[in-house]
Amino acid sequence: MPSRKIRLFDTTLRDGEQAPGVHLTPEKKVKIARALDEAGLDVIEAGFPANGNTEVRAIRLICKEVEEAEVAVLCRPIPSEIRLCEEVLDRAQRSRLHLWIATSPIHMQHKLNMTPDEVVGKTIEAVRYASGRFDTIQFSSEDSTRSHLDFLGNMMREVVRAGADIVNLADTVGCALPEHMALMVGHIKKAVKGRVPVGVHCHNDLGLATANTLSSIRAGADQVDVTVTGIGERAGNASLEQLGVALMFHKRHMDIEMRLRADRLGALCDTVIGEMGLKVGLTQPLVGENAFKHESGIHVHGVLNNPLTYEFVDPLDFGLEGGSIVIGKHTGRTAVKNALDNSGYCLKEGDLDKLTDMIKEHTTSKGPFSSDRELIDFVWHNGFTLMAKGAVEGG
Repeated sequence: MPSRKIRLFDTTLRDGEQAPGVHLTPEKKVKIARALDEAGLDVIEAGFPANGNTEVRAIRLICKEVEEAEVAVLCRPIPSEIRLCEEVLDRAQRSRLHLWIATSPIHMQHKLNMTPDEVVGKTIEAVRYASGRFDTIQFSSEDSTRSHLDFLGNMMREVVRAGADIVNLADTVGCALPEHMALMVGHIKKAVKGRVPVGVHCHNDLGLATANTLSSIRAGADQVDVTVTGIGERAGNASLEQLGVALMFHKRHMDIEMRLRADRLGALCDTVIGEMGLKVGLTQPLVGENAFKHESGIHVHGVLNNPLTYEFVDPLDFGLEGGSIVIGKHTGRTAVKNALDNSGYCLKEGDLDKLTDMIKEHTTSKGPFSSDRELIDFVWHNGFTLMAKGAVEGG
């Protein structure tokens, strides 16, 4: 039985750019779009045309540059906006209209000032109006996870009858748990009776976006929304690199296929971080400065024997920066010897334990050494005799 295919819908250029403080020129958006296309993303959400002329210009430039991915734009269920989206996407190899409206009671009452019947009616009219103007029409229900499930199921059935090619469920405020997402995906898949794919859009307000997305896939989701580094409003979205590596590592267990090019992830992350001017946390999975660094003596001993002891994947396989050893308070003699070996030196017999103890004491107050050169200077200044490793080994 063939593996199930999962489509990756990247919204770095739309939801990601909506993160406070992030702003991209059209040229920067094009550069990121190229990197996304090269990495094998299935759909690239290029922006929200109603935002203005600069956004329209950026999307048009992206349509000319993207060769493989489908280009999507966000749109409210308003005929004039649908026409604008059609004009903006006229150069795209494949075009997708991403219609959305809120479906939770709190949003319908306090934001839209509409009844549930009015929301359904307006959406159906918009889908029918858009029919035939785009290669794909996607409908997303905003705040799905706080919507009434029966209402949501009925609405999804109606928009599919009206012509929607895919329906999408958004955990807009990031409040869901994995089992909640799985339940909702299963319910909607039954509601639409397999006529169209079902996707999910998970936010990270509880730190569960990636977990919720994985749970949705196991429950049958056909498409998942991601952003590079998880950038997005508030606490962000499901991270492309985290989800991609997780799916590849657990491929046999998950039994899915995707177009994502593993070896392009590092370059893609670097491009987005650079163009968006992002500050990545030290411990952020996969791309944080400490993600593949080791200081603890036990860990270093294992990693030096076989990196897979404490790194479940080889970062180089994903184009990510390789692991490194830090010499600091928690360092053991194995790490010190390795650092000296890498610098081409060795110590007199019996000095390694003494040096290791001095390093622990020094770095407790001063912090880890920033480089092997700083370590070597420390060794010299504390009266140890360093010998050239090659000369000693040669006799």
